Amino acid sequence: MGLIRLLILAALVYLVWRFAKRLLAATNGGDDQRPARSAEPRGETMIRCQQCGLHVPEREAFKHRGLGFCSQEHQRQYLEHHEP
Repeated sequence: MGLIRLLILAALVYLVWRFAKRLLAATNGGDDQRPARSAEPRGETMIRCQQCGLHVPEREAFKHRGLGFCSQEHQRQYLEHHEP
């Protein structure tokens, strides 16, 4: 009989604690809530090689007139076939 009373008392304390926490969060404007996730994506921008289609990080890409390439060799090959 004592164990059942202890369990009921623990459940009531838990419910009161949850209610008080929710009430305080509502009055504080939700400061206790987790911060919202940033809409900005993490990581780097990837650029597609115009010659082979491989995606490489922008900082590692070879660029020519707004086009990206994974290597100088692919840049040379592309320009030989597509530049006048």
